[in-house]
Amino acid sequence: MSTLPATPCVTDEDIVRFLVAARDTIADVPFAWLATRSLDGGTNARAVRVHPGKPEQDEWTRRFLVRRGSRKVVEMTASPRVTLAFQHASGDAYIALGGFSHLLEDRAEMRVLCSPDADRLFPAGFAEQHMIAVRLDVDRIEVHLRGVTREPFGHGRTLLDRTDGRWRFIPDY
Repeated sequence: MSTLPATPCVTDEDIVRFLVAARDTIADVPFAWLATRSLDGGTNARAVRVHPGKPEQDEWTRRFLVRRGSRKVVEMTASPRVTLAFQHASGDAYIALGGFSHLLEDRAEMRVLCSPDADRLFPAGFAEQHMIAVRLDVDRIEVHLRGVTREPFGHGRTLLDRTDGRWRFIPDY
């Protein structure tokens, strides 16, 4: 006899509800923790300002800026699978977006994400010389939302995986 709770029954409607709640949560959170695999096999995390993808891109695509010569660029080059972790200020909503990072050597793309206000913080030409954009193509979403995902809150995980364009629930036991 197993002491684990029964695997939850998750319907297509539940998955849509999880996705809507995740979308609403990350829309309210401008910064996320970017987690990358370190070169020694561990994990490194740092905060990045996250932007949605371009209008013609998938709704889950996210973009952010990085310094070209940074440790995170070296790590994403070696292992492009990364996670962006969002925590809503309420303390009731946590979302992790996982997928493959793509370094974009496109100055116009970088300038879209780099506000003129940021330019005032650095020497002239710094952004053009040192910053690049990253695009994250999301294929996994982990959702912890009080009142939406399983109770008691934080029990287990609610993981959605996208295969062939369709989101599906991945049980944790």
